[in-house]
Amino acid sequence: MPEDDPEGRVQRQDPAIADLLSQVVRRIARRGRDSLRGAADNGRSRLELRQLQRDRDSFWIRLGKTAYRLQESGEIEHPAVEKAMRRIDEIEKRIHDLEAGIPER
Repeated sequence: MPEDDPEGRVQRQDPAIADLLSQVVRRIARRGRDSLRGAADNGRSRLELRQLQRDRDSFWIRLGKTAYRLQESGEIEHPAVEKAMRRIDEIEKRIHDLEAGIPER
């Protein structure tokens, strides 16, 4: 057991214990850095994935609007697009009706 000096500090008894303790601390620090690096890489990958998903969704929306306009102008004809257009028109009418019934602030 380490002996206390008169000022209450612990005196070192064995340099081998200090070396072992130093190695343990370095190993823990290295593992911590590796974990942080992995977490940062994971975070960057997730951020990139979310951005790509938003970009993809934006292009799908643009494609849908383009198909709507092409169908509306008669440049294309497809039953599925017609059905989707009717549904969109119904939703737009309901939105308009609800907006008309809500008082302005």
